[in-house]
Amino acid sequence: MSGPVATLYFGWLRARLRSTIFWALGVAAIVVVNAAFYPSLKNFFADFQNQGSSGVNSLLGLTEGIDPSSPLGYLWSNLYSNVVPWMLMALGIALGAAAIAGDEEAGTLEYTLSSRATRSQILLSRFAGVFTILLGVAAFSGLALLVSAPFFDLTGDKTVTIDGKALINPGLGLSNVAVGTFTAFAVATAEAGIAFLVGAVTGHRGRAIGVAAGIAVASYVFYTLANLTGVLSVLTWLSSWRWYISGAMFINGLGWEVVLPFALAAVCGGLSWGAFQRRDLRTA
Repeated sequence: MSGPVATLYFGWLRARLRSTIFWALGVAAIVVVNAAFYPSLKNFFADFQNQGSSGVNSLLGLTEGIDPSSPLGYLWSNLYSNVVPWMLMALGIALGAAAIAGDEEAGTLEYTLSSRATRSQILLSRFAGVFTILLGVAAFSGLALLVSAPFFDLTGDKTVTIDGKALINPGLGLSNVAVGTFTAFAVATAEAGIAFLVGAVTGHRGRAIGVAAGIAVASYVFYTLANLTGVLSVLTWLSSWRWYISGAMFINGLGWEVVLPFALAAVCGGLSWGAFQRRDLRTA
């Protein structure tokens, strides 16, 4: 990273240090609190998969072979298939919208440009800053889970008896936390990229948040309805939730589909650069 870009990059990170700390602590707290309920709820979830509808099980990521009463099954269905990616998406959208459009609306972007920083340098530093903060918050939440898991009976193999057969459910390991955190971060990068693009194109922070949030919710609803009804299921590739939920990479390991949201974010970054170079800035 070159001198001017590095200066802009670290300056933008410093300006968001306090909010980043609050986000990191908040996300980590929610993760730890959810993990803390495992000893009390594992018996409740022992029969959940059989009692619940196939649609509900699917939405929770409880595909065939995933036991929701096991440590990994519980964490997947109660955290990594829903809560963690949604929290990171909310953060990614907020950051992406603030990166260009937020400062433009506040009038600080014009001041930065007057200090001989080029538009390309500003855009590159802000784009990198968005994903640095997002990755940092995601990593901190994973670290909080890894440190707290032994206190909540989430580590170590568990032996269960099903239909007279003894089966071993593996406990939480470093690889599960790393993969779960990375894939949730991957999903969030796509929405952050969309918010960044809309903000760079329009200069409207609210519009960037609205469009990115709308796409996130619409893709989830579309995946949900298509999964329940079977209608237009082939088009669920348009939603990140298809590979994220069905792949259950937190349990099964990384798959190639994890590159898709990064590719979308990269395309959004390229389009942002082209649009931001040509348009006039809005005045505060």
